[in-house]
Amino acid sequence: MDDKNGRREGRQRAKADFRFDDARLCFAFAGTLADRGTDTPFERLARPEDLGRWSVESGCTTVVPACTEADLGRARRLREAVQRTGQALADETAPAHEDIALINSAAAEPTSVPELSADATSVHWRGDEVAAALSMVARDLIELCRSDHRTRVRICGNPACGTPFVDTSRAGARRWCSMKTCGALAKKRTYRARSQSGS
Repeated sequence: MDDKNGRREGRQRAKADFRFDDARLCFAFAGTLADRGTDTPFERLARPEDLGRWSVESGCTTVVPACTEADLGRARRLREAVQRTGQALADETAPAHEDIALINSAAAEPTSVPELSADATSVHWRGDEVAAALSMVARDLIELCRSDHRTRVRICGNPACGTPFVDTSRAGARRWCSMKTCGALAKKRTYRARSQSGS
């Protein structure tokens, strides 16, 4: 059985697995390029099929959309516009006009539509084109920009990560995009450093 992150139960998360822990949809999408702060970023959207898989695992659709190389290119360009806009929000600077235009263009596409089951116990998304999933990503970023949370956008404190996140903690002092990934890694490093120093 698969969990929300698309990995088999009992299997350790692989580098290629998508991350959705503690993330808004738009920034989970930005996180499909991992290790941004290193010399060798890791591409999780390596093939069109990966984009189709992300569309389902993110909850944007329940049907894997057909994706082409052109779709993959558009998705990566949107992803980088989202990343740069997240960085601008964190820095409290104006995002690039080109990035805003790209985000607005993606948001203008029709989205997937929620459909309630006959017994009202579940919801499925209807709309199986990749443009619908990308529209939902762009609209999520727009919704963030018009909310009070726009001042809570931060960049992950893990230098190798660089993913934007929204700090919803009461104190506003969250440092990591996710405590399950970068936060846990930081704790392990601190523990090892203390153990080696004998403190």
